[in-house]
This record gives sequence, structure tokens and C-alpha cells, in this order.
Amino acid sequence: MKNIRFTLILLFASAIMISCSKDDNGDNDQNNPGPKFAAVKAIVNSNCAVSGCHVSPTNAGGVNFQSDANIVAHGAQIKEMAVDLGIMPPPPNPQLSAADKAKITDWINAGGRLTD
Repeated sequence: MKNIRFTLILLFASAIMISCSKDDNGDNDQNNPGPKFAAVKAIVNSNCAVSGCHVSPTNAGGVNFQSDANIVAHGAQIKEMAVDLGIMPPPPNPQLSAADKAKITDWINAGGRLTD
């Protein structure tokens, strides 16, 4: 009887561990960047997360765009500064193209999430 009870407990614990591991290993859609976010991240990586700008907490107002979470957290600010006001990236860097501005706007309009 003890062996049966132990076996059932072991099976139950194994099932829980397997289901939890699927959520933590990237199978969960909430951990996978969506195409709109990926496009914005590429723009940020080539125009904002560059030497002397948004690459450390001590540069550019303390905003570091080397992490996906920070890009998402500052999505509205990215749109405001780069698209609406057109002041980022700052001179002498070229302004973003109309296509890049549209990608940022599309991402924000879709919800501005990692999964968008």
C-alpha cells in the first residue's frame, strides 16, 4: 500500500514538474517576441542602444535599451521621442526613416508588448 501511495505521489509531482518546465523554457507565447516587437528591437539596437547612448544605466537619462523589458517599458516614450517629436536619435545622427517610424507606431498601436 505504501508503495502504491509513493508511486502516485511521484507521478503527480512529475506531472507538475513537466507542466511547469514547459512554461519556463520558452514554450509559453508570452516569452516569445512577436514580429512587430522584433522589428522595433532591430531599430532600437541600430539607432538607440549604441555606444554613448542607451546602453547603460548611466547614459542617456539612465534608460538602457539592451533588455527587451526596458524597450517594452519605454515603448510610448520611444514613439514620442523618435516618431512624434523626431528628436531621437539626436544630431548628428540621421533621423529614422518613415518606414522605421511606421514600424514603431504599428507596434505601439498593437499594444506595445513583447509578444506583439
